[in-house]
Amino acid sequence: MTTVPHRPRTFSSTLDRHDCRALLASESVGRIGWAAGSGQIILPIAYVYAGAIIGFRTSENSRLAELCRPTRVAFEVDCLDQVRSEGDSVLVQGITRAAQDGGHQPDWADLVVPWDGGRRQLAIEINITRITGRRIRRHPESF
Repeated sequence: MTTVPHRPRTFSSTLDRHDCRALLASESVGRIGWAAGSGQIILPIAYVYAGAIIGFRTSENSRLAELCRPTRVAFEVDCLDQVRSEGDSVLVQGITRAAQDGGHQPDWADLVVPWDGGRRQLAIEINITRITGRRIRRHPESF
């Protein structure tokens, strides 16, 4: 017989714009998703949040390079506490574009530290069009 672990009661609430931006600024890795010709794609990226944009770098031969062209994307970042069954999640919607201007890297490019190393010279920005978030917390009676 298999026992199902007890999950504490939780409740969710909406994050305001300030809290959404604070979470984006506090993290450095998220997931980007878009509809590619071959189907839906979701990939992790190292990023920097710079006000109205999310910036990341990739190589010219990567799957992400296609996002140099204006593309509608979703970007998500989470901050989770699995022990307490709590967390915050922010979802950004936006449109990508190449961030190089006349071959020059944007100011934020050196702040992005890709996890997998290698040369990541292609800078891409997500121009944020919508930002939403939610918070999941344990119900006080669950402690």
